[in-house]
Amino acid sequence: MTMTLSSLIAAVAAVMVVAGLVMAVAGGIGWAPGPARRRSRLEQRLRASLGLGGTNPAQPTSWWARRSSRLGGALVLGLGVWLFSGWLMGGVVAAVIVAGLPWLLNSGSGAQEQIARLEAVEEWVRRLSDIHTVGVSLEQSIQRSLQTVPKPIAGEVTRLVSRLQAGWLPQDAYRGFADEMNDAICDEVAALLILHAEDRGAGLGRALNDLAAALSQEVLSRREVEADRQKPRTNDRWVTIFCLAIFAVSMMSGAYVEPYTTPMGQLVLVGLGIAFVLVKIWMRRMAVIEPSPRFLSSADRTPTEKEASR
Repeated sequence: MTMTLSSLIAAVAAVMVVAGLVMAVAGGIGWAPGPARRRSRLEQRLRASLGLGGTNPAQPTSWWARRSSRLGGALVLGLGVWLFSGWLMGGVVAAVIVAGLPWLLNSGSGAQEQIARLEAVEEWVRRLSDIHTVGVSLEQSIQRSLQTVPKPIAGEVTRLVSRLQAGWLPQDAYRGFADEMNDAICDEVAALLILHAEDRGAGLGRALNDLAAALSQEVLSRREVEADRQKPRTNDRWVTIFCLAIFAVSMMSGAYVEPYTTPMGQLVLVGLGIAFVLVKIWMRRMAVIEPSPRFLSSADRTPTEKEASR
């Protein structure tokens, strides 16, 4: 029995359809891997190669997570699809898919990065309370904390120290730090620093400890929320992989994709790609929770405060 290209495509498509149905049922009943399960070494390497296993979203963990490598691979694949299938727009769509793989598969990277930054703020505030002692000003304590500041907020704290050393008013420097963090809970940190800069009262160390405990609870709460939101994101990721695999298999079938080689077919293909992206955006917005409004926002300051902070 000879395996033809059409039968091979049909077999692969059937397997993918079954896998898609299984994932749809699993998503419908709310199944998800247990958070305490320890991943095997092979699974960790596979997730790293897909860009899903990095602890710091700002650091690429795969070749396509690096912009230059991803754009080069997108160009090569786009040309290959165009030459192999004769689809000009098919090559364009394939190149766009490769270039946008991190956006397509890592739907929760922004939230995870924000949680990591908030956890770093909690650690920095706790260290700041340990450094601050009687006879040492808050500004001196902040400068000393620069040696042990967590990496996710190293840039923000470095700029805060630079502003203080440049002669900025401490209140304006702390407001600038809050603007860079752009988080309501970080406004509480800046507000505490501003209040101490204005009255220089005692008990700052205890207040910083209490604030660090509150930040720790906030980090825990956000991680629990993100764990619940991870279930639909996982289903969305699998649906995306399934759709991309169908697109890749379809390119190998000449008779099936022949209508897309016409000018009208090219426009339909581009329209389908745009519709797919719009659906992805819609699904992401459904899982996005509006952040709490900030109370130290620069838009709420008086003109005098804005001019003094320049």
